[in-house]
Amino acid sequence: MKKNISINLQGIIFHLEDDGYEVLSRYLQEVKAHFASYQGHEEIVADIEGRIAELFSARLSPVKQVITLQDVEEMTAKMGRVSDFQTSPDEDEDTYAEPAATAAGAGRAFTGGPTPADTEPRRLYRDLAHRKIAGVCAGLAQYFRVNPLLVRLIFLALVLLPNVFGVYDHIPGTGMFRHRFDFGGLALIAYVVLWIALPKRDDAPEPIDTLDFGGKLTGRKLFRDVDNGKVGGVSAGLAAYFQTDVVLVRVLFLIGLFLGGSSFIIYLILWAVVPEARTVSEKMQMRGDAVTLSGIDNNLRSNAFEGEIPPAPNRPLGTYLETAARGARPAVNFLGTLIRWVVGLLLIFWGGSWLFSVLTVLGAALSIIPFTAVEHTSNGFMFDDSFGALVRNLPPWGAIAGALLLGIPGLGLLLLGLRLLLRRPVLGRSASGVLLGLWLLGVVGSTAAGLQVARDFQAKDTYTTTVRLQPIAGPGIVLDSRNVEDHFQRVNLALAPADSGAAPFVEEEFRARGRTEEAARLTAQQTINYNIVQRDSTIIFDQGITLKSSAAYREQKLNLTLHLPLNKIYRLTPLFIERLDDEDFTNGHRPSGDRAYRARFTREGKFTCLDCPPSADNDDTSDGDAVVNLDVNGNKTQVRVNTDGDEPRVNIRSEADRFNTDPGYYGTGRKATSSSDEFSEVEVHGPFRVVLSQGDSYKAEAAGRPADLADVRLDIRGNRLVVRNRAGGLFSGFDMSRHPILVQITLPRLRHLELSGACQAEASGFRDEDLRLEASSASSARLDVHVPKLELQLSSASQVNLTGAANELTVDGSSASQLEALSLSATRANIDLSSGSQAKVRATDELKVDLSSGSVVRYAGHPRTIAKDLSSGSSLEEVSE
Repeated sequence: MKKNISINLQGIIFHLEDDGYEVLSRYLQEVKAHFASYQGHEEIVADIEGRIAELFSARLSPVKQVITLQDVEEMTAKMGRVSDFQTSPDEDEDTYAEPAATAAGAGRAFTGGPTPADTEPRRLYRDLAHRKIAGVCAGLAQYFRVNPLLVRLIFLALVLLPNVFGVYDHIPGTGMFRHRFDFGGLALIAYVVLWIALPKRDDAPEPIDTLDFGGKLTGRKLFRDVDNGKVGGVSAGLAAYFQTDVVLVRVLFLIGLFLGGSSFIIYLILWAVVPEARTVSEKMQMRGDAVTLSGIDNNLRSNAFEGEIPPAPNRPLGTYLETAARGARPAVNFLGTLIRWVVGLLLIFWGGSWLFSVLTVLGAALSIIPFTAVEHTSNGFMFDDSFGALVRNLPPWGAIAGALLLGIPGLGLLLLGLRLLLRRPVLGRSASGVLLGLWLLGVVGSTAAGLQVARDFQAKDTYTTTVRLQPIAGPGIVLDSRNVEDHFQRVNLALAPADSGAAPFVEEEFRARGRTEEAARLTAQQTINYNIVQRDSTIIFDQGITLKSSAAYREQKLNLTLHLPLNKIYRLTPLFIERLDDEDFTNGHRPSGDRAYRARFTREGKFTCLDCPPSADNDDTSDGDAVVNLDVNGNKTQVRVNTDGDEPRVNIRSEADRFNTDPGYYGTGRKATSSSDEFSEVEVHGPFRVVLSQGDSYKAEAAGRPADLADVRLDIRGNRLVVRNRAGGLFSGFDMSRHPILVQITLPRLRHLELSGACQAEASGFRDEDLRLEASSASSARLDVHVPKLELQLSSASQVNLTGAANELTVDGSSASQLEALSLSATRANIDLSSGSQAKVRATDELKVDLSSGSVVRYAGHPRTIAKDLSSGSSLEEVSE
């Protein structure tokens, strides 16, 4: 048994045996006495103590925590003693003239035995004791017995130099190569995977501090030589390490700078990663000199002969950059803290919204809360009735498993945000393991529940019935439809002829799925609600089907075939017309608008409209044209491409349907502004149907289903009314509701109207005030105004129809926007169109056009002056009247 004494060497605590402590004390006293006459002797002694601490640290391990007498003696043998090189004053001149390396070879290796890192078995772990970020590189360095600096440089090079470390392939037909794959993303993913997978270790031994490649580089350590450097000391440090001329290294960096710039990134990486040689021992390690007392003494004596006054710094640029970096450090730290807080709060918000949605759906699935409470959650996610019926019929254990599967990732985001804010782990290792186990249990349970639900959908069958309607004696029949609250599936309607004297009848085909065909047929027969009502000569159809109370969702559908006699005149209401397609009319065009039309029914099963307006212009037609018909938010759009000429010609023709303006059509719900403040500007975001009327009061009211109106916002901000859906939720972009909402706005003056997100608007009655309209994202507008100045800004397939009058009309259109303004009389018109946009305008005095990229302007009114700038296949044409 021996007595142990604790000592402190450069901030590191060591436990020494008492006999080893005596030897070390005498050794340090000799060192202090020898260097006491040197300038800066305190720093020299501290440097030597630091070197001793490094040697002692290499001798410790988890099974060896005490420095023995043998360890101290081996240290003194490596470092050397003062008596080994101390000379009398008469011999100083001869000693100073001798090479400083005469004593360097005596102690290059710590010959006392292998270090703990050499004797321990190799294991992969994260070295937290010597980490820079997560200890991954330090742990890999411990495993491969290399300097951590080398591993860090390799990782940084792979991440930041994709143009150097990558895979390329040849582009056929050219002499060029393209960058097909780089290792940067792979290295980053590998780092994150190792961060997660590798265990932690806090008591890892000291890593190898030299880059030992053998030969003359053995024992050297890479530092930045700031004493001889120009910028950051990187080139001087590399030159000292490789024993070459520093000019050669600088020339190589400059050549790389002009050959792609990769050397600049390499220089910055080395500047950030390689430490600066500050002490005497670090400068000796940089040059490969053994850090012994003799080497330190000779180094100091050599510097003394070079001059008592140290040379002036030789790196003004480096000094400036480092000083600027130190000055910017507080701002950078503040920015980092701000980013950490913002990211943390966002993660908490996203995770909380996600978790709240999962918990509310779980409550509805377990019948704890009504499902109507989660049809429109506060984060904007909207569920339809089919989803609700499916969730309600899940087994309780399946709902809980699904909540674990989806809710634990949301909880993980929430905890990660808290960790960023608190800067410490919120859960311990055991709690994290429990969450992981629960999530895996959720995966297994959700898979089992999914398989059970899938069995309920493996077979399908139909149930067919016929609804006989009462004979109608009169010459006319009215076909109408009615809105059904909360229907989740629209009905497919087909038309077929019946005998002239027969009564109308409807064939109903109910479809559903089940475990067996018999179960599917019973589900189709017993779970679907649908009504057809006859009132004298009026036949009213429900818009969609609903499920009966507590019915399970089994993909129920309904197909109708309406058989109509041929000897009748039919009055088609707007609601019924919405159920039809273009193919249901003999001219291939479904009439639009908010009024009813008269039609006859043909033997081909199609309507021939008797009082419908012409469907479209008949110009620009060609049998060789390629035609694409689109339906954007109910607006019929036709794109026609003609390639007969030298340049392809694109013609875009669109017709915006006049939507129904009756609030009762949209549902029983109403929502109005909570403020009576004045406003003269209106901003609408989303697929709303907006009616703006001139009046003496300020009013805004939305009509629709109550569930849809829960997320509608009508806010007055200053002088502007903003209509939008509630935003900010995690699933705000996944709005599954297809029911339109009508917004009626009354105001005395309208100066600015902004529409986006496939919005439809009608405005009329406004006079004597300049008006600006902005429409984007497939929005459409119809304006009937008489204003001094009308300014339009259209983009992204938006379309505007104008009637009335304006002294000055200014149009800026792009991205296939369309303007129909032949019914608006303008004194002066200034039209700027691009990217396939089109306009029809009427100007009586002056017309200016600037067209590009296939844009077309057709004009009327015989303007006295015309100024045009056409390019890239654009054209200006006069409309014959």
